[in-house]
Amino acid sequence: MKILQDHKLTLIAGFVLAAIIVGIAAATGGTIPGIFDGVRWLHVLSGILWIGLLYYFNFVQVPSMGGFSADSKAELFKEGSIVRRALFWFRMGANLTLLFGVILYVNLGTSAGLDIRIGATFALIMWFNVMFIIWPNQKKVIGMVEATADEKAAAGKKALIASRINTLLSIPMVLLMIASAHFRMFP
Repeated sequence: MKILQDHKLTLIAGFVLAAIIVGIAAATGGTIPGIFDGVRWLHVLSGILWIGLLYYFNFVQVPSMGGFSADSKAELFKEGSIVRRALFWFRMGANLTLLFGVILYVNLGTSAGLDIRIGATFALIMWFNVMFIIWPNQKKVIGMVEATADEKAAAGKKALIASRINTLLSIPMVLLMIASAHFRMFP
């Protein structure tokens, strides 16, 4: 099927299928999601993209890179490479998660419990790390910004530490975000 051979068509088909399910639910007397339910859904999808790529980098890509030569890494980092595509979607996931999260948080107002406030704080720290530590340093590592070998090595270490901080924070952050909707941990 053509839909399953093109990732963009697969994505579109997934959204169409979701719309059909909403339509069927509405036609059979089910609850129609409101605008903030849709924002919450987009927040979760974006968060899956962001955290999924965070885990990919930390558990797959970074541990595998040690075995690559400098020439192999240069090939992996070139324009249009899997590394650059993954970093693009990583940043997009972070930015969209933040955007939809802020919309939800503003909508909650003073009804946001401590669990959601702590989780949101962790997410803001993680977003800051992506945009102001990981990405600027990764641009040096992958050759988008001129840097000496020593500068690339130092940049790689900074990006790695920020990424590991994000991995550490992601675990309690996900717990707190889920708790806020399913089993409030704090008043």
